[in-house]
Amino acid sequence: MNKKQIKIISLIALVLSCWIGWNFSFSPSNSMSTFDGNIMTIDYHIVVTSTQNKQQQIQEIINNTFQEINQTYNKWNNESEITKINQLKANETVEISPELENFLKITETIVNMSEGRFDPTIEPLQQLWKNHLETGTIPSRIEIDEVLPAVGWKNIHFGNGKFFKDHDKTSLDLGGIAKGYCVDLLVERIVAAGYPNVFVEWGGEIRVHGRRSAERPWKIFVEQLNDADPENAIAQIDLYDQSIATSGDYIQNWSVRDKDSEIIYFHIIDPRTAKPLESTLSSVASATVIAPTCVLADALATMAMMYPSLEEARNWANQISKNNPDIKFWLVSRNESVSSIKF
Repeated sequence: MNKKQIKIISLIALVLSCWIGWNFSFSPSNSMSTFDGNIMTIDYHIVVTSTQNKQQQIQEIINNTFQEINQTYNKWNNESEITKINQLKANETVEISPELENFLKITETIVNMSEGRFDPTIEPLQQLWKNHLETGTIPSRIEIDEVLPAVGWKNIHFGNGKFFKDHDKTSLDLGGIAKGYCVDLLVERIVAAGYPNVFVEWGGEIRVHGRRSAERPWKIFVEQLNDADPENAIAQIDLYDQSIATSGDYIQNWSVRDKDSEIIYFHIIDPRTAKPLESTLSSVASATVIAPTCVLADALATMAMMYPSLEEARNWANQISKNNPDIKFWLVSRNESVSSIKF
């Protein structure tokens, strides 16, 4: 039996990272089809194990799903549906696709669950901060206050195939969960086509269905910060019809001098403070979540990063896991006195 180990890092390979890897081992009685590519600048890796693989059929499902994601949810695509609603004027009503409306309903459920920690309408704040941080500066309170009225899920309205918003500058960035949603769609559509044993990974987000072989599940490992040795992994997990996603402060960050101190901001905006999160020794450096769907795992990993300390994040995650036994967290801090926390 051949064993092949493949490792991935979410989006950017940096030394300070907590990332997910996997181990594949296949029975000779099963055939394995792999599908690799790069869509919207992000690599994907898909494995289907079956005795009767039709690669062209599977590839068509993959291509059609990524095309749907690009045309509907990708803010970097000037012709996408999300770009067009971002460009709307206040109170201008347009028709939206059933796909986008369904996704907005899912997003709204997550926004409400997050108690204000997750809100895709932070796009105007995100652009303001990014423009400043790339030049080593911080926006003024006046600049922040100018865009704040446009931020808030309450500013958008949708239903019965229609959409409008209350403020010209209100715009959405669905990147926090669209990747996980795409992974969900890929798995569900490949399974529905008659292939029950599937592994899908896109930019570090993973969902599996079935088994990698008749005898073995899909095996995932979560690594320690600064330690790429799988033998020292925080966890080695057998996944069964589950998803796993990671969020971290190492994906994109900026260092800014403020008086006599240096602040390291990273890419996640907290809607409650109107500021990017700060990376410190005691803050959450990486959050990995197992959940039934990848869109939920994706969102929960982002929410976990919102807490200013590992202890506060641990208390929140503990409550989530207590009420939802199928959700598990691995939270990591750079403070050497604080061990990695798992639930």
